[in-house]
Amino acid sequence: MNIDWDLDVQDFPVELKCLLELMAVDTDTPSAIDWSNHRINWQQFYSLTRHHRVYPTIHEQFSAEPLSQAPKGMVQQLSVDYSRNALIMLQLSGKMAQVSEALDQQGIYALQLKGPALAEFLYGSLSRRTSKDLDILVHPDQIEQAEQVLEQLGYIKTQEVSRIVSDWKWRQNHESFTHATTGIEIELHWRLNGDAGAEPSFYELWSRRQTLEFAGTNVYMLGKEDLMFYLTAHGARHAWFRLRWLADIDRLARMELDWDKLTALLRRYKCTHLVGQALILSAAMLNTPISREMALLMSTDRPQDLARRVLIFIREQVSLCPEPESEILAQIYRNYLFSLRTPGQKAIFLARKMVPDTWDTQTLPLPKSLRFLYYPLHPFLLLHRRIQRRAALEREVGQ
Repeated sequence: MNIDWDLDVQDFPVELKCLLELMAVDTDTPSAIDWSNHRINWQQFYSLTRHHRVYPTIHEQFSAEPLSQAPKGMVQQLSVDYSRNALIMLQLSGKMAQVSEALDQQGIYALQLKGPALAEFLYGSLSRRTSKDLDILVHPDQIEQAEQVLEQLGYIKTQEVSRIVSDWKWRQNHESFTHATTGIEIELHWRLNGDAGAEPSFYELWSRRQTLEFAGTNVYMLGKEDLMFYLTAHGARHAWFRLRWLADIDRLARMELDWDKLTALLRRYKCTHLVGQALILSAAMLNTPISREMALLMSTDRPQDLARRVLIFIREQVSLCPEPESEILAQIYRNYLFSLRTPGQKAIFLARKMVPDTWDTQTLPLPKSLRFLYYPLHPFLLLHRRIQRRAALEREVGQ
C-alpha cells in the first residue's frame, strides 16, 4: 500500500537525504539521489552516521556496493567503527548473559529491553546495531534485590533517582550503574517509561516474553507487540533524534506482528498516536511497507502532526540528552512532549505540577527534618525555575 503521508523532507540537507537512502532496504523505489551531480560534504555525512548511530548499516552498504565518490579515508574509518562496535557488542552480550544468570539465581525475573538482545532479534547479528549499555527491566518490588546483585558483580550506582518524594517509582523509570573495571553501563528499569501514564504490568510483559540464548544462557526480552509498544514510546519521547530508532521500527514493522493484538494493546494504554507517528516517519524516510492495519494507525491528524513536529530535531542534528542546549529548541521540545500526552495525561501532569517533585530537591536541598517545607515552597521554586528558563530564552533570542 503506497500512500503519500504528506511528510515534507525536501529541506533536509543532501547529506541527510543520502544517509536515509542508504539506510532504506528492500525497496523498488528509484533512487532520489544522483550521487554524481551532488556536492556532498563527506565529513558532514560521516558526522551524521555517528550522530544517528547507523554507521554499521552504512559500512555494510558501502562494502556491498562501493561508491566511487566516497573518500577512501572515510570508508576506512567506517570499517574501523564497525569493527570496534562489533567488539563492544560482543563484550556487552557476555555481560548481559552474566547479569541475567546472576539475577535468575536470585529468583529475579529480568527482561532485556534493547542492547545485544535487540540487535540479535531485529538484525540477526550483534555487529549490525550499536548499543552503549544494557537496559534491564525488573519488577518494581525487586529493585533493591537487583541493585544488590549488580553491586556484587562490581557495578557502582552512577545515576541515582532521588527517593525523597514518595512517588519516585511512578515518576522515574530507571537508575544507572557502571562497572568499576570494564566501564560497562547498565540501566536498571522498573517501568518501561517514566511519568508516562499507564502501561502493562511487569508480569503481563513477562507472560509474553521471548527467549534468546547467549553463551549458553537464556535471556528474555519483550514479545514483538510489547516491543513495538516500548520502542515507539521511547523514540517518541526522544523526538526520534537518532535515526537508529526509526531503523528499529522499520525492521520490526517488516516482521509478522499480530496487528489486531497490538492495536488492542495500544488502545488500552491510549498510545495509538505514538505508533502512528513512528510508522509515518519510517514509511516516509525508510520506505517501510505499509499494510492496511498499519495505515489505520497512521491516517488520523494527530500522528501526522506529531511526525511533522519532530522533523526539526532530525534535520538540525539535535541531541536531546536530556534537552537541547539551545533554549529555543528546548522550549519547542517541551511543547512537543506535552503534545504527546492524552487529555487525561495532560490533566494529571498539570495536577502533579502542584506538588513537590525531585526538581525541588535539586533546586533547594533541605535536610530531612525540613523536607515538609517543600510543600509550601513548591510554587515559588517552580516560579524560580520558569524565570530562569525565560531569561535564558531571552538571552538566546537577543544574541
